[in-house]
Amino acid sequence: MATRRSAIFSLEALDAAEGDALILHYGGSAAPRHLLIDGGPRGTWRRTLGPRLAQIAERLGQRPLELRHILVTHLDGDHIGGVLALAESLGAEDCPVQCDRFWLNTFDGALLAHLPAPARAAMAALDDQAPAASGDGAHPTGLEAARASVRQGQGLLEQLERLQAVVNGGATSLVADGGPATLPLDPAMLDVQLVCPNIAHLRKLSIEWERKGVKDTAATADYVDTSVFNLSSLVIVVTARGADGRKASMLLTGDARGDHVLAGLEDAGLLDADGRVYFDVLKVPHHGSDRNLEADFFRRVQARHYVISADGRHDNPSTDTLVWIAAGARKRGWRVWLTNRTNPLRPALAANIAAALKAAPKLKTHLRTRESGAPGVMVDLMARVEY
Repeated sequence: MATRRSAIFSLEALDAAEGDALILHYGGSAAPRHLLIDGGPRGTWRRTLGPRLAQIAERLGQRPLELRHILVTHLDGDHIGGVLALAESLGAEDCPVQCDRFWLNTFDGALLAHLPAPARAAMAALDDQAPAASGDGAHPTGLEAARASVRQGQGLLEQLERLQAVVNGGATSLVADGGPATLPLDPAMLDVQLVCPNIAHLRKLSIEWERKGVKDTAATADYVDTSVFNLSSLVIVVTARGADGRKASMLLTGDARGDHVLAGLEDAGLLDADGRVYFDVLKVPHHGSDRNLEADFFRRVQARHYVISADGRHDNPSTDTLVWIAAGARKRGWRVWLTNRTNPLRPALAANIAAALKAAPKLKTHLRTRESGAPGVMVDLMARVEY
């Protein structure tokens, strides 16, 4: 096992526009290992993810660079698009990486069986390719996006079949069913617990959701976009240990709702007697949107480093979320990391950050953003990543 001085455990959040593209660096600095969690929108592969992986491969003298595993937290296009582009490149002479182990939830029979009836109805509606019943005869934007995301998921599975890759370690779907569920992602180096999707929580939601139903195409679009995809989001706790026994942990949340994450943490036995938990890194859910989170989430889930991947689209990160983080964080030593601070095309980004700094002045000394020209932000929990 690597010594503490040479052990690395770092999360690199790349500039993936409005999406997520995370590289987990771990192991020893002499022979580091890498996981990829999400790949941002499709263009991220060409613009940021591919060049950064090629840079790592060159600096380590290892081309193609081995990615031990690739995880797709859920089917939203701003998470799966770049992974699909990567998968299409695998095996090509100029591809900078190789990987044959993937983890993702698609809406097949196995996962659908665990979802409430309205969720199953919403997904079934996506199979109807007829134009939506709207005033101009066009598909609603949400439904189009949902269908596109499902097609990307299907496309990725086709690529993985071409590559003869191992998917989900042979399991049909990824769900936590009472207590901790371990994913075998390099178990000699990492402990990876699956927190969500959580069957117990899905069962509790069923009673409420059965009353709502999905009455029309527009409702279906909204339901799929805001509930079903995010409900399936993989949430994992990744823990590494140095040679001296010191542990460091990350909570990686995809786009999961805050209450779903809390329910999963509780079911996994990770909350203390006061219903709280602390991690070294929290990848803030859903790009810092206040539509998925409440202030109570950040009072109960605290971290040393809060990582937000966003570029102002959909008003993310929201002012409220940044203020909630500042209010809920411990008194000293915490940081908020943003992949973008300004975006000429999304003026809400700078405006939201400015409003948060005004409402929570202490945030100013704790805020860190991607440097100009850098591919992303790097959060080092052990030795620094130097490549």
